Amino acid sequence: MIQLTAVTTLFGAASAAAAIDAGLMGEPDERVLVISNNAPIPEVVPSLAETPGAQAILSRFDRVVDLGELLSPQQPSRWKVFAIDVPMQEKLLRQYWDLGDEPVELVLESVHVPPAATIARVFANARIRILSEGLMSYGPTRDPQPHSFGQRLDGMVYLDLVEGLDPLLLSEHGITYHPVAPEHFRVLMEEVCDAAGLPRVTDEAPAALVLGQYLAALRLITPAEESAMQVRMLEAAKSLGAEKVLFKPHPSAPSTNTAALVEAAAKAGLAIELVDPRLSAEAMMVTHDLVGVVAGFSTALATAQRIFGLPTRCVGTDLMFKALTPYQNSNRIPLTIIDLLDRNRGNGDAVAELRRLTVAVAYTMQPESLAHRRDDAVAYLEQAPAAIRSRYFTQGRLNKLALPGAAVPPAAVRAAKAALDRVPPQVSQPTYTYLRKIRGGRGKAQS
Repeated sequence: MIQLTAVTTLFGAASAAAAIDAGLMGEPDERVLVISNNAPIPEVVPSLAETPGAQAILSRFDRVVDLGELLSPQQPSRWKVFAIDVPMQEKLLRQYWDLGDEPVELVLESVHVPPAATIARVFANARIRILSEGLMSYGPTRDPQPHSFGQRLDGMVYLDLVEGLDPLLLSEHGITYHPVAPEHFRVLMEEVCDAAGLPRVTDEAPAALVLGQYLAALRLITPAEESAMQVRMLEAAKSLGAEKVLFKPHPSAPSTNTAALVEAAAKAGLAIELVDPRLSAEAMMVTHDLVGVVAGFSTALATAQRIFGLPTRCVGTDLMFKALTPYQNSNRIPLTIIDLLDRNRGNGDAVAELRRLTVAVAYTMQPESLAHRRDDAVAYLEQAPAAIRSRYFTQGRLNKLALPGAAVPPAAVRAAKAALDRVPPQVSQPTYTYLRKIRGGRGKAQS
């Protein structure tokens, strides 16, 4: 049996390699790594195979094939196949990748979008093992999959980024989850740095790593808002005791003007250094003696805290909660996790709270596929303070799903009161009391 592992980022490839080291990826006859670049402009973003030290990761696989080179000029992120063409496409891929007639097992990341979704469609008879997508794995399935797809699943391997928190991705199919212990990933990244010949750096001034994302490129916020967020990250770095900032843009982000950031750093009395874009955030955490890591709501914050034991700060979550649309946006769970952990630093009960909160948020995002978690969501919302409900849930969503905290429209209240006027007081009085209570929570928000 040949195991095809398809990844689009170095982090995904490293997660798969760490899972192999942990003994969680079975014992196939051959391991083939399928790489592709899902950056908005892939031509200007280096391939993960060109990342310094990547050979340490690639060595866990027998062969590496580049889907992007095969499909060019079509981008892998836009690759789709009509049902009538599936048999032909499978035959072609088997020929190009020298798979012969061997049975194939797939290891896939984002199964709801190309190229992973298309690979699953082409190899229609292959069993599927899911590879975690960072913090998104703790959220609901973005696009519910048919029962026939669920029957092909052999479980999910995920990097244990939040101790005590269980994934929810594809849980509606009853799959099993296999955590990759942090030490496997940490040892692998140390090996990557050694393979790249990266020296261990001890800065004369205390340094913090500041990570950019590509929120404006995703049209979640404006470029000006993202630039302002990055400037605020400098103040967060100073709060960690940093006198120097190592700024690393996201690998998928288009080229950005860092002049405003450099100017803001000078005004704040901070030295600033732009990190080689080919280096991963995790490599910087290995090679530098950092006082902490600052970002928006990046998975790298959880990686820094859980795997490398570094202090972290998040910036801009207030803005992002307002900016995320539609409500079901997959970034909502990573945002929720990072925000709650940041607001509860040093609180030993934070993870217990986070477990209940993520289930409730996930249910409100995908109430149909997670219908069996409604009681958990109701129980959480019934006891959650109003400030928590308003931060992590929109009023419109609570109204739509008739959850605790929902506001009843005035017309419905008037109709109920008119009906109550016609029944005995011993029946109507408790209901009148309830109506007065819920009218206080009336409000409007996105649904």
